[in-house]
Amino acid sequence: MTDRVSGVTWEDKLKELQEARARVLAQGGPQAIARQHERGKLTARERLEKFLDPGTFVEVMSFVKHRETDFGMAEKEIPADGVVTGYGKVNGRTVCVWSQDFTSNGGTMAEMHGQKVSDIITKFAMQMRVPQVGLMDSGGARLQEGMQAGHMGYGRVINAMVNASGSIPQISLVMGPCGGGQGYLPALTDIVVMTKGKSNMYIGGPAFVKNVTGVDTTIEELGGSKMHATVTGIADMEVENDERCLETGRRLLSYLPASYEAPLPVIEPQDRPDRKCETLTDIVPTDLTKPYDMRKVIKEVVDGGEFLELKRQYAPNAITGFARFNGVPVGLLANQPLVMGGALDVEAGPKMARFIRFCDAFNLPLVFLVDNPAYMPGVDQERGGIIKHGCKHLYAYVEASVPKISVILRKAYAGGYAAMACKTMGADMVFAWPTAVITIVVPEAAIDVIYPAGKYSEEERSRALLEYYNKYAGPWFVAARGYIDDVIRPEETRIKIIQALEGLRNKKTVTPPKKHGNIYL
Repeated sequence: MTDRVSGVTWEDKLKELQEARARVLAQGGPQAIARQHERGKLTARERLEKFLDPGTFVEVMSFVKHRETDFGMAEKEIPADGVVTGYGKVNGRTVCVWSQDFTSNGGTMAEMHGQKVSDIITKFAMQMRVPQVGLMDSGGARLQEGMQAGHMGYGRVINAMVNASGSIPQISLVMGPCGGGQGYLPALTDIVVMTKGKSNMYIGGPAFVKNVTGVDTTIEELGGSKMHATVTGIADMEVENDERCLETGRRLLSYLPASYEAPLPVIEPQDRPDRKCETLTDIVPTDLTKPYDMRKVIKEVVDGGEFLELKRQYAPNAITGFARFNGVPVGLLANQPLVMGGALDVEAGPKMARFIRFCDAFNLPLVFLVDNPAYMPGVDQERGGIIKHGCKHLYAYVEASVPKISVILRKAYAGGYAAMACKTMGADMVFAWPTAVITIVVPEAAIDVIYPAGKYSEEERSRALLEYYNKYAGPWFVAARGYIDDVIRPEETRIKIIQALEGLRNKKTVTPPKKHGNIYL
């Protein structure tokens, strides 16, 4: 049928639509796509195909265009303004996604690019009450747009991310550069996954650093995945390539609720809730001076031995990650005796604090496996801020209102006990193995104060030390005072945790009225 005024038919209109969509789907064109593949990276749309369940992606704002006309921009075509936005499903559950298209003008942030991303967060993810996942690969700000790129681009996105924080889970899958203002975006989200050798985050690139400071450096030194996984701790995980990054994103979402008010994604357990862990006594020595691998303990007690660890390379003396007990997802925290004896330091404090607050925000119960000789002493630690960083951990532990269950395997000394197993600071259930040594200070240090050398004979000091261990340091003294709930056999650990989770399923906590607390940042 022909329009009487314009003479245009339906076929003409549909052809126009088809051509417009084809231009968007073509991204930056064959040559740009080929260069992306040569770099070992997938395109923005290929990533979405692999990340989302087949056939579930619904694209929105496909035909958004930039409005800049200066510096040759009037004639420049940037399909979808360099970012593909929409929603789809991951393992049958809806998520909102935005995938930056490096083949289209380097996926640069600009006014309309930023509007698309902020809208996906505020007008879609927040209203749909589902997670938002950013697939990041951007050359930074589109300089032709000047402050529009910063103010209307980054400003909008940062505002959206901060407002969404704690309301919906936010995940960043970084598979390319994130320079300048873009470098802040992943760090504002809850979990960051980076690809080795392909992704980076930095505020000023090598040329900028050279110009300002005179120092020669490289992208990898400034903000490569290894640096952020081991030095800053911003990267929660470092993976081999795009495919592994997308797969990891899907695994992460499987542990998380859709929003803070949504139910936990409990699954049908593939492991018996009454399974005894007979090998734990082979893994953990009774000799407190002998180390062991806490990951072997974790593998033994969780469902199917499956544990998704975060920040493995950062503060390795502390372990954080997701697991399940009888199908229920939890945040699991543990000390690692293989590193610094499991002591907490200036890096472990913030690592554990951030993980506790994330889990608490989204109602994931917290399970602590404790073998901790307190916070690390020393001049470097004190000058590095062990008090303020330890405060973050203590604050987060007390503030968390989700179920908190602790199992003390061996050492639980001083502040380490307080931050991971203290009843008066909010632990709901605390179990201890017969090997547990729970004390305000290392018994040897206590005897040095109570029975100083020179004033007492070594025989008296040795006798006093043995008495201190037997009377005050073992699990029986604290059990008698009600500081722990039970002394258990190691093989019962999994069973006891599952029983506690079941009993605490409907835990409610009344928070004193306030605007917000003042955690030491």
